[in-house]
Amino acid sequence: MTLYLWVKKLTYLVAIFFVISYQSLVLANTTVNTQAVAKAINGFDATLYDSNLIPWQAALKQKGFDSVICGAVVISEFWLLTAAHCHSSELGGTAIVGTSQIEDGNFINIDNKHFFKIIQKIIHPNYNEDNFTNDIALFRVNRSMYDIAQPIMLATPNEQIMADNIFSNSWATNIDSPATAIASGWGDTLKEGYPTTLQVISLAGVPDNQCVGLNIGNEHIVCADSNINGLIKDVCNGDSGGPLIWQNQQAVSDSDKGIRLIGLTSNGAKCSSRNDSPENQYNQLTGQYTQVSTHRDWIEQQIQSYDDSTFSLNEPSLKPTLNIDPFAVIKDASSNRDNTKIVVTAAAEQTESGGTITFYSLLVTLLILYYRQNQRH
Repeated sequence: MTLYLWVKKLTYLVAIFFVISYQSLVLANTTVNTQAVAKAINGFDATLYDSNLIPWQAALKQKGFDSVICGAVVISEFWLLTAAHCHSSELGGTAIVGTSQIEDGNFINIDNKHFFKIIQKIIHPNYNEDNFTNDIALFRVNRSMYDIAQPIMLATPNEQIMADNIFSNSWATNIDSPATAIASGWGDTLKEGYPTTLQVISLAGVPDNQCVGLNIGNEHIVCADSNINGLIKDVCNGDSGGPLIWQNQQAVSDSDKGIRLIGLTSNGAKCSSRNDSPENQYNQLTGQYTQVSTHRDWIEQQIQSYDDSTFSLNEPSLKPTLNIDPFAVIKDASSNRDNTKIVVTAAAEQTESGGTITFYSLLVTLLILYYRQNQRH
């Protein structure tokens, strides 16, 4: 009888051991995998750094509403560059230029000098809405934009090769990468809606062979994604047609700090999908931007044909004068990101330790009970 009771109690203790061990392991692993994301694009107000940090940024007004439907880029005195897919039935005939403040739903406070009438729209004839090939368009406005804005130089094919080489040598997954590009716009932030202040976001250029969702053979696209592991950064609805810029380090001493337009926001994953699945950061559709260097000849030909037969993208007058280098001041992440990481890590370690301590405490308690019961027999 004594042997039977001893075996029965031992079996009971072993069962308790495995149950507690399993529960402790599950609890620890669940906490370790917790990941916090502040908001979808994790950008910053451009005005934190300068009232006109991105002087070539423009916006396209939605027809019938005080809302931004797309971004655009000032490339000369009278011409804007944007995405072809922005030319839709919802597009109005007004561009907003030379301001970082556009309040969604209320344009009444914007000075009239920032409103420009679009008098010509030239869509790339080979634009393909199915795969976003040649997603580029030229809009001509009714008067000079130089009083309130500055143009940006377009990257040359050789500069794009330089950028591609840098992207290939610096991009990495599951660890932080250097910020090699900057995007901007008034697009949706999900958490805070459409911002009043122009948002800027540092990104990492992604090599074509690692760009998720890039069509095979599509060499006319630049890809970019968050450069911070575990932090979603991206453009959203309303940012289409806006600029993706890169810095030519060989021209940093120039008046424009070597800043070049390399892309126009074109295609990418829905921000809501990215926000809801931060653990799939590297498996979702990579942000895709129309590569402007590919279209330099087309741009020059269109402007020469419509406006100025002597126009050249190499004109010195197209080089802006910048007081502040965007690549030197724009942050990679909010100031509380490191604190968030520390809190999550500390919580994980505490839970792991707490689970282990709880297990041993229960085990010791059960052994004591077993000993006392054994003494009675």
